[in-house]
Amino acid sequence: MLAMFLVVTGLTVPPQPALAAGPTIRPTTSSGATGTTIVVTGRGFTPRTRVQLTWDGEFARLPSAWVNRRGTLKVTFTVPAGVPGRHRLGARKILGTSRTVTSRSQLGVLLASATFTLASPPPPTSPGAGFVYRDGPKLLLDGRPFRFTGLNIYNANSRDNCSYPLGYDDGSLGASLDAIGSGQEAFRAWFFQDLATTESRRDWSAFDRTLSAARTRGLKVIVTLADQWGACDSGPSPAVYKSDTWYRTGYRSTIQPGSTQTYRDWVAAIVTRYRDDPAILAWQLMNEAEVKSSRPASSCSPDAATILKAWATDVARLVKSIDSRHLLSVGTMGGGQCGAVHLEYEALHDIPEVDLCEYHDYSVDAMPGDQWNGLAFRLKQCAALNKPLLVGEVGMKDMPLGTRGATFERKFRAQFAAGVVGILPWAFIHAAYGGSSETDYNIGPADPVIDLLSAY
Repeated sequence: MLAMFLVVTGLTVPPQPALAAGPTIRPTTSSGATGTTIVVTGRGFTPRTRVQLTWDGEFARLPSAWVNRRGTLKVTFTVPAGVPGRHRLGARKILGTSRTVTSRSQLGVLLASATFTLASPPPPTSPGAGFVYRDGPKLLLDGRPFRFTGLNIYNANSRDNCSYPLGYDDGSLGASLDAIGSGQEAFRAWFFQDLATTESRRDWSAFDRTLSAARTRGLKVIVTLADQWGACDSGPSPAVYKSDTWYRTGYRSTIQPGSTQTYRDWVAAIVTRYRDDPAILAWQLMNEAEVKSSRPASSCSPDAATILKAWATDVARLVKSIDSRHLLSVGTMGGGQCGAVHLEYEALHDIPEVDLCEYHDYSVDAMPGDQWNGLAFRLKQCAALNKPLLVGEVGMKDMPLGTRGATFERKFRAQFAAGVVGILPWAFIHAAYGGSSETDYNIGPADPVIDLLSAY
């Protein structure tokens, strides 16, 4: 009966239209190592929309692209750092009119995805005996892991021109290093142009002695090349703050009080002189770089991040063109200063010539800072860049020395466990010049913090 009914009524089933294919993306290669540049193509997208690439759901440092009127896109993409193995490359529609994605709220649903296999990186090549080098987010020395503690001895090169003197040929620095003891693997010091200038002439003698004292004791030195605030970096004149104008052009064209060369020429000169010295752990371009119109300015300069990154890129490339063996750090506080706020920090440290991230910690919290500019977030950002992070300064004051020592111990434990490669408390003061202080950051030879250097 059913067959008769179909024949009588002439019922037929109309052909069904083919289902429209959804958007797809495809990288030019399905595998590669971190840093590989590939092209991602896509089709089937809504024309004239904007799409953000993602890597395992994260969008930081990945490009976005316009879909053309034919519904296709093409975008160049650099493979980020990560754990070797399979990863998910995605494409999400950007909501609203913004061309730059700064938060997840700007991302729509996942439109398309593809897999990408991240290959294991080749083993790092040692730059030579005694040189510290990096293996992703870790440091190595002569093929072995290198994790360090020590102190800031900012006035190591002072000859009565930066706090009390340690830079004369009287063994003062060596006595200070011996007073600290064997627990210290590294220290950080000012190597400013003013400290290598005597009567308007270049004088390297203090620097030579500092590096020699470190070398004979098996210590490494973080060499800081200038100061944001101008302290010990402006001759006998009042400290000269480095403004946005300086970061734009002044570092190439102006000569600071107490100097004989522009900053850029100074960097070239000191790196050339000491490029073969393994006592140097790393070059640091600036102490606490930031970009404002003046020190008291209440807001950041327009395009502060662009200005800071352009300066750092130029000088970092200069350093590496002269010296490819030493590590290099920009020198940032890391807590959200102008030019390195939130995601700007990661973009700044994404410069290929930059090897180390840095954070300065003047909190009592074991892991200081908030979700946007705190140490935990900085470690996550630097891990994404496959680069190590050091806490270049950490200090506390206005507390009993025993309490301060216990607070430092909690910091050391938490921060090293989180992945920090080095911690340098601020700052060593010899007993002859006051030693430890409960009301200031001073750390003398008998301070409880000294014992922590050996423990970690």
